[in-house]
Amino acid sequence: MDIGTSELPLKGSQLVSLRYFAPAEDVRDLVSVYYLFEVDQPRFDDNERAAIAQMRFILDGTATLSFANETSYPCENAMLVGPSTGAMHFDVNGPFRMFGVGLLPCGWAALTKQSAAGYTDKAVPADEVFTSEVDKHLVYLRGCKTAEEMTSWADKVFSVFKSKVKPEVVEFSHMVDQWLSSEPSPPVSALMERSPQSSRQVLRMVNKLYGMPPKYLARKYRALRAARAYAEHNEEELLALEDAFYDQSHMIREVKFFAGVTPTKLRVSEGETATLIDQRGRLKGNIPSIVSDT
Repeated sequence: MDIGTSELPLKGSQLVSLRYFAPAEDVRDLVSVYYLFEVDQPRFDDNERAAIAQMRFILDGTATLSFANETSYPCENAMLVGPSTGAMHFDVNGPFRMFGVGLLPCGWAALTKQSAAGYTDKAVPADEVFTSEVDKHLVYLRGCKTAEEMTSWADKVFSVFKSKVKPEVVEFSHMVDQWLSSEPSPPVSALMERSPQSSRQVLRMVNKLYGMPPKYLARKYRALRAARAYAEHNEEELLALEDAFYDQSHMIREVKFFAGVTPTKLRVSEGETATLIDQRGRLKGNIPSIVSDT
């Protein structure tokens, strides 16, 4: 499913565009969304909200991605980006094109077979983690004429990994996602009550699949939901979130840290990239709510 292309005019005829696609139904436990990001100008920089892990194929140009822990990574060719603990900042050298894949916890487990905690706030060349096959995928994507060719390729690639996901991992990730969506600031104790595993096992699995402890994970998605509510002027959602923060100043700090911009700026005018990212909401029902709602 394609939600179409949205573009933002910058200077003159130069544009930044971002196009989202829902993955095929049989890989939706692995992949949240596909996207094609294009910048038709020599330089462009902006903030990006805290996010799940990503596979990013740089088709043209280069970029630098900076994380909340003040580390920066050059991005070119195929990159594996781990889960982020705060807002990111990217600086693009264009013209730039990038095909991206949002990796859900099950997708991370199937592809990497490594703990996401070891890649949190990192962006590494994909060939450091995967076989040389990833380079062949990059060459194929660079030769694609349309975004539809790219998403068709991605569906086929990820369908192969579907059988590599253990049923208990799928069940566990669904449980965690339901817990995150259950209330604005779900207590960790509520997660433990949902699981037959010991507290230690739950903590270990959440770190392994999501890259951070449950308490921090809940904090992250609470702030991202608030950021989306501010951007959409959703007063009902903001009212529901009010008691999830200590006070107004606490909410402001958290939103700025995880979304990269203050609530006031979100109400008035988001950054170019954030405005485009908000398109994901149109795929609600075809991608995980934890993604479409943040």
